[in-house]
Amino acid sequence: MIDKPTRIGNSELYNIRVLNMSVARYYGVQKEYIEALTQARNKHKHELEKEGEKAELKLYCSLKYDLNLLVLKQITKDKTKEELLDIINSHTNILEQENVKK
Repeated sequence: MIDKPTRIGNSELYNIRVLNMSVARYYGVQKEYIEALTQARNKHKHELEKEGEKAELKLYCSLKYDLNLLVLKQITKDKTKEELLDIINSHTNILEQENVKK
């Protein structure tokens, strides 16, 4: 069901499902994302049955944050503390320079 979602009805729901799964596959966190999705579906089972597509869309949008954390964890797992601080500092410097230009 998740591998090949059908595009019937709500195209926004279809788009977010496909986008989330594509990101999870690209960064190698598909298994963890599916586990989080399953847990969220079980937790909100009654709401999903009651409100249908609207509740499912909210569910996928809320899982986007969890997916971002999984991706961040995957990206930073092989980095040292100093490398991570350098990345954060360089990004902060770029943002400060952009704010000065405005």
